[in-house]
Amino acid sequence: MRDTSGGYGAVLAKRPIRDLLLASLCGRFAFNALGLGFVLFATAETGSIAITGALVATFAITTAFAPVRGRIVDRHGPGALAALAAACSASVALVVVAGALDGPSWAFVALAGLAGLFAPPLGPFARSVWSGLADEGELQQRVHALDAAGEEAALIVSPLLVSVFVLVGSPGLALGVCAGALVAGAFVAGRTSLARAPAARTGPSPPIPASLWLVFVAFLPTAAALGALDIALPAAATERGHPAAAGALEAAMAVGTVAGSLLAGKVVLGTIRRRVVVSQGLMAVGLAVSTLFATQLVLLGAVLVVPGIALGALFASLYLLVGRLAPRGSGTRTFGWLVTANNSGLALGAAAAGALSDASGPVAGLWLAATCALAGIAPAAGALILSGRIPLTNPATRV
Repeated sequence: MRDTSGGYGAVLAKRPIRDLLLASLCGRFAFNALGLGFVLFATAETGSIAITGALVATFAITTAFAPVRGRIVDRHGPGALAALAAACSASVALVVVAGALDGPSWAFVALAGLAGLFAPPLGPFARSVWSGLADEGELQQRVHALDAAGEEAALIVSPLLVSVFVLVGSPGLALGVCAGALVAGAFVAGRTSLARAPAARTGPSPPIPASLWLVFVAFLPTAAALGALDIALPAAATERGHPAAAGALEAAMAVGTVAGSLLAGKVVLGTIRRRVVVSQGLMAVGLAVSTLFATQLVLLGAVLVVPGIALGALFASLYLLVGRLAPRGSGTRTFGWLVTANNSGLALGAAAAGALSDASGPVAGLWLAATCALAGIAPAAGALILSGRIPLTNPATRV
């Protein structure tokens, strides 16, 4: 074990890194807020849960094309990132306009689908840039950790920001602010010196190595565990007569994830391969222990901090590994596939946990989450063994 030199203050003191990190996180905070913004807006405008569900589903489906958008950005550079953000924000703005004009319900659904289709791959783009940094004193490890912590913080803060704008204005105001912050974040991110440094690729896309495909497969059950928790935790809180406590339970785990990401960037325990497998194992164990406290909400929240810490360490290490295995010039597309794997796993886990929790109670949903996390260990280990035979983008680093 060793403490990486310099710390996060030294990383943030580097203006090129700080500028890109803050700009990309601004855009990602805004994008993460769109889901709740769409729900509140559609509910207020249509009063129909069915239409709201169709809108959210369409938005989620079209956002799954992250690898395609990543390929576009890899080929055409930061200008494509800004163009996608502008198209996404324009679609969101048109949703608000359609509401003001009492437009038909299908227009809301179609425009939300367009917003998802043009969603700028800000996270994959930033991680692709981080993966190209010279790895001086574990710089990449710390920047990926900060990035992972910031994105997890967005999941906590974004819904709160939407609630504030709805309280002081309306759901339309919340969507408008999100649209503006998204395009501003993407434009500034693309104008930073780090983003402009790599030349846009002009040749054919290099193939993604088999080890990376296995990493994506390994991440599916981990993401499914998170999707199961999205259902099981509210179910546990509702069963005890405190449905509002669901937010506190999720926040407790999210706080652990932020802390785990930052800890993983500061303290290095072995190689990346070992950290990925160990983190995934600890997450599975922590979720299994949480099943013992499904009826004691305060203790459940405290226990969930542990798998949250493991998840944060897993994210930070996984981003670093994927960046080092990604084909040169295809980082945004490669990280886009990780986004697709995450979203697909979330959907599958939530669907399965909903059926299980309804039939057998919230403990069954928690056990499903633990089982999914455990199921990801074997393919993760296989991917990491196979990755040892793949040349790294940065061969000077250890994995």
